[in-house]
Amino acid sequence: MGNLANFTINPDSWITKILYQPLFNVLMLFYVYIPGNDLGIAIIALTLLIRLILFPSYLKTLKAQQALKEIQPQIKEIQEKYKNDQAQQSKELMKVYQDNKVNPLGSCLPMLIQLPILYALYRVFVFGLNADSLTLLYTWFPKVPEVVDTHFLSFLGNPSLVIDLAVPSLLLAIIAGVGQLFQSWLLFKSNTTGQEQGVAKMVSTQMIYIFPVITVLISMNLPAALALYWAATAIFTALQQLLILRVKTKPEPKTESTNNS
Repeated sequence: MGNLANFTINPDSWITKILYQPLFNVLMLFYVYIPGNDLGIAIIALTLLIRLILFPSYLKTLKAQQALKEIQPQIKEIQEKYKNDQAQQSKELMKVYQDNKVNPLGSCLPMLIQLPILYALYRVFVFGLNADSLTLLYTWFPKVPEVVDTHFLSFLGNPSLVIDLAVPSLLLAIIAGVGQLFQSWLLFKSNTTGQEQGVAKMVSTQMIYIFPVITVLISMNLPAALALYWAATAIFTALQQLLILRVKTKPEPKTESTNNS
């Protein structure tokens, strides 16, 4: 796998046994059984599976953000009223959170669940696809491949379109950035209260563009497998966000009452 072949995995570490090995085995199952044996398609399938598993957590995050959005006027009023009394301000804010059954950390905690998974996937894509890693397949693995072909889109039959996922790809990095831009825009659109002004509004707007730029800069210096995973994650997450927004904005059916005279 190019310059990544010298990396090795410690098979006895907890991160290997709990996270890396299960993810790697699922990825290899997709690689072996999806027609074409295309690693890129396997990564996209794995990404979709992860997004489906994490969807309840993601939905909980969005609900927490929506709840915070709805009580923003009360929060702002308390912050203005008790701006010179931090102790009383904290007390009043906690009362607002309790009265509205809102956890101010509710939008952060579910996101933390994803961090170990992201770290494990980073290890899989950066140095987990060499010959040594195949020894970490479970003993029950039905069809152990002799080697993992890291090329993406080979089935198209056009060499100019083939991407080696073992080395950086500017194209996939840009696609990941565009996907992140769309996802950030949707998230901003759903979470904005319409009351942000001045610096707060400027910062919120800038963040829409900062994350995609960071995504491109990071992805273009890492194996393209990570950029592909990042792009697929952004696209699937944006689709989930669109689905949720559509359900939220869908008008309730009107019921007509009939008068029997």
